[in-house]
Amino acid sequence: MIRRFSLLPLVFAFTATTSAQGWAPVASGTVEVLADVHFLSSTVGFAVADGGLLLSTTDGGDSWSSRVLNAGLDNQGIAFSPSGATGAIVTDDGGVLRSTDAGVSWSFVPTGMNDGRAAIAWASESVVWVAGRDGNAAMSVNAGATWTSRPSGSAERTEGMAAAGSSMAWVVGRSGEIRRTTDAGVTWVPQTSGVSADLRDIQMLDASVGYIAGNNNTVLKTTNGGATWTNVATSGVSGNGLFFLDANTGWVVADAGQIWHTANGGASWSLQPSGTTQSFNRVHFPGPSAGFAVGDAGAVVRFTSGTTGVEGGAGNADASLRVGPTRPRERPQ
Repeated sequence: MIRRFSLLPLVFAFTATTSAQGWAPVASGTVEVLADVHFLSSTVGFAVADGGLLLSTTDGGDSWSSRVLNAGLDNQGIAFSPSGATGAIVTDDGGVLRSTDAGVSWSFVPTGMNDGRAAIAWASESVVWVAGRDGNAAMSVNAGATWTSRPSGSAERTEGMAAAGSSMAWVVGRSGEIRRTTDAGVTWVPQTSGVSADLRDIQMLDASVGYIAGNNNTVLKTTNGGATWTNVATSGVSGNGLFFLDANTGWVVADAGQIWHTANGGASWSLQPSGTTQSFNRVHFPGPSAGFAVGDAGAVVRFTSGTTGVEGGAGNADASLRVGPTRPRERPQ
């Protein structure tokens, strides 16, 4: 007797996922000191450097192109409006470089200040601030097209700036100095930091919650707009730059390749391997799955977080007629 088998299509089902995340160096193509970084997405980003150098990438840092925007002058900071349409670079010649096409082209705009720019902060699509090294500041209400002088009165060297809403801004600097304005820079009021360390960078998530990175074991936090600041740094945590995705999740970058991470608003910190010993200056995350830090000697490191896996299937329209192996087989995605 000849037995006949009906071979039916097999459909295998299998799922396997693995997650990988962490920091790794990427080649920037320069050895200049990278002062600041800003990414519009996980793939499109910019970094500024000494000598007027602007780096840009469209593939998440795998490759970088460079151009000199203002030869002989140093670019100190870069930031884009919330939509990413308008950008500004602060320089050490008293003006800003402005882009209205998401970083494709740049033009010089005077700010009325004659000291080198230290920091820049966007409060909205139209309101943007810049701070000078020697206590000067300026505000624009038309996305950087024109500027109005708003001196902060600081006697210390300014290092960082933040803004919120249409009229609030903060500057931080040497010797623990913090100043805030609530009237669009007409007046500035000192805030008590509780430390004497140099403060290097500030980020306000809104008008109430913010963080400051500084030297000598300093990370300050406020939940009331700076009326009070609390040092949440644990042993060894200091910073030249910081970025928080929300009130709990943030990173602080420091000298000697150090990157510190908190997931609970600074209650605890973990040191994450960066793959370099170069000192970092600034860090930026366009979203939770990608981040970039820049620093000395052209150092760039990239944070990635994601899931990879394979899928397949196991099954048949009629399991009783199944022939052949039933072990799932992996199919790469």
